[in-house]
Formats: sequence, structure tokens, C-alpha cells
Amino acid sequence: MIHEIRETIQQSGTATAGAGTLQFQKRINLQEGMRHTINHIDFFDDGLFNLGVVRNSAYQVFVTNYPIVITDNTFNRFLYQPGPLAGEDCVLFKANGVRDSTPQENVRQEFPNQFLGSMPTFSFYTPQLYFTIIIDRLADEPAPTFEEDVQMSLYMAVESTEVNAVEYGIGMLQEYSENQAMLRRSQGIVITQATIRGAMPMWQIGGIRPEFMASNATNTLGENWFFSTAGYGGAEQMSLTSGVRAGLADARQMVGFGDAFGSTSGSKAIPDWFKAIAKPFPGLESGPIRSQEPPLKHFDNGNVMML
Repeated sequence: MIHEIRETIQQSGTATAGAGTLQFQKRINLQEGMRHTINHIDFFDDGLFNLGVVRNSAYQVFVTNYPIVITDNTFNRFLYQPGPLAGEDCVLFKANGVRDSTPQENVRQEFPNQFLGSMPTFSFYTPQLYFTIIIDRLADEPAPTFEEDVQMSLYMAVESTEVNAVEYGIGMLQEYSENQAMLRRSQGIVITQATIRGAMPMWQIGGIRPEFMASNATNTLGENWFFSTAGYGGAEQMSLTSGVRAGLADARQMVGFGDAFGSTSGSKAIPDWFKAIAKPFPGLESGPIRSQEPPLKHFDNGNVMML
């Protein structure tokens, strides 16, 4: 069952510039005992927030299954107060925009973007959604407070599927745990260029690892298997199974640090990519193939005799 939901927020509010945020919220109830999947989602700024004004301000729009908690991290270089990151499991949709008065610039983005938002994205079990708008402004106003008039719309196509009590209960518990507020995030590690250079072997040797070049003029170790018309139009030379196996063994050799993958066999150089020819031929990987396998013999009931 697919439900098409259209919701709006049109409200005014007042907050202290540089020290507080405006937060508008609307709850959307869904059916219980269901797994809900957002098939389509779109957001529309009816009031064209921040357009035609000279000020430093920002807004964030969320669709979540629990109320939003403002964190202690920072958003943008102006140190706005953000909500959860778009990549967190509790966020089903997020849009934000920033107005920079110097230079005058207005940036807006969405997650999922309009292309991804037009197809099924996230599934959840909690029987409600919260449509939340957060407004923040720097302390650059003539007055210590600021007032905003917000007009924004949301469209969603939600597909609801009935599930058993076990799946529904586990899904509810998981989402409850995912929505425990993190007031400050510190994720990932900082890597310096010196650390990267010390960890990447190619950088230690000054560039790309050397490679062997194969020639299709000879066929000592089955090199011509890789070229369908060896000799540029000449007849393809036949390769003995023993020669091909020897070439594959050389291609799979371990090498020292900084040396070319593969190996040399006498005057022949066998690169590591030569082993790719063995993939369509299981016999080349599983061991020698007998020149003439014994015929299968069956009992009267059809079972194969073990000889």
C-alpha cells in the first residue's frame, strides 16, 4: 500500500541572533505494525528563504522518525548549530542552505538528491515521521533578536508493508537505539601526507611498480593464448598444456618489494596479468587433465560406479 503525503510548515518565530535557533516541527502519523519505505521524496521552499536579503543565516530541513536534537558541533564556517549528519541512520531526508552576505552567495543542497529521491531509498518501522526546520542567524542584526517567517512544503510517497511482530519489534528497538542523541561527534582520523607516504609502497619507490612486457612473437610458455590473432593476421600458434601451465606458474610467483609482478623464465618475461587466461579454463587451475579419461560406468539403477 502506497500513501502519498503532502505536509507544510508555515509559521513565524523569534530567537536571539547568534545565541539561539528557531526550530519548527510537525509530526506525521503512520500506520503501526508496518515496514515503511520512502519511494519518493521532495522538498519545496515556498517562501524562498534568504532570497534578496543581505545577512548571514542558514536553515536545515529534516525528515526523521524521532525529534531532532541540536548538537554541539558546528555547521559551516560561521559556527551555526547543526542537527544530525545526513549519513546517520536516523535521517531519512535532509536539506540545508546557507546565505553568506560577504560575498553575497546562497548555497542549497539535499540528501538524497532529487535523482535518488525519485526512487525507493530508506525503510523504517517507527509509525511516525517528524518534519523539522531549523533556522540559525549570526549576531549581525541591528536588534538582539531576529524573526523569521517560514513557508516550506514536503511531498512523500511511502509504501507500507505489513510485517510480523518479531520483525516490527526488532526494527522499533533498532531505530530507538539509533536515535540516541550524540551532542558532539568526533569521527574518523587525521592522516598527514608523511603518514601516507610511509604506508604506500608505490610512493616509497618513487612511482608506479615496474611491469614485464610480453611478446606474441614466440610461444614458449603459451603467451599467444592472450592474442586471438597472433602475429597480426598470421595463424595463431598452438600451445602445449605443459607450456601454458609453466607460464601460469611464473605469472603467480611472489616477488620482492619494488619488483615487477610475475617472473622471468630464461629469456622470457611473464607478466602477472598472464594468469587471466586461466579463468575460462578450469582444468588449468585444478591440475593436470588426463589425455583420455575413463568412460563412466553405471549400475542398473543409474548410479555411477566408483572405480
